[in-house]
Amino acid sequence: MEVNIEVPDLATIRVPTADVQEKRLISCVTITDLYFEESDEIEEGELFAVLFVENGTCEIVAPVSRTLVSLPCEVGDSLISEEVLATIEVDR
Repeated sequence: MEVNIEVPDLATIRVPTADVQEKRLISCVTITDLYFEESDEIEEGELFAVLFVENGTCEIVAPVSRTLVSLPCEVGDSLISEEVLATIEVDR
C-alpha cells in the first residue's frame, strides 16, 4: 500500500491584504526545503518539507513511517492544492 504526502488544500489559506476586511485566496505554494530524498526512511510526524505561501511558511510532516518510493518534486517547484509531494510505501 502507498500513502501520498500532498500539498494541503489551499482554499483554506487566506492572505491578509492592506484592507483588513478583504482577503485573497492562495493559488500555489513553492517548496523551500525538502529534508529527504527518494529511498530514504521517514518516521511518522517527522518534518518532510517546508512550503512558502504569500503570508509565511507551511510545514509538511510525514503521515506514516516507512520508505519514500517517489519524490516527483524538488526545491523551487511551485505546486497547487493536493498535488503529490512524495509517496511512501508502507507494505513490502
